[in-house]
Amino acid sequence: MRNLVELIKQIAAGVYEAEKPMEICYGTVQSIRPFTVRLDQKRTFGKEKFIVRQGITAQSFRVGERLILIQVQGGQEWLILDRKGAL
Repeated sequence: MRNLVELIKQIAAGVYEAEKPMEICYGTVQSIRPFTVRLDQKRTFGKEKFIVRQGITAQSFRVGERLILIQVQGGQEWLILDRKGAL
């Protein structure tokens, strides 16, 4: 019976995750060559994990700059939406 309850919990968690079309998060540019962005203390990714609109290159950013990112559903790929700013 306990296994059935755990299975139902796993299925429910999977359904919840599948319904989240995106997640907004932030990252910090760590380096330009090679281009890397740190999402948190444990995760830093290179350019192959990021999607940008046409005309944007690694040189469009500065080291230390905070970025607004949208995580693509179901994967480890992020769209760089813009730089994080203040009003």
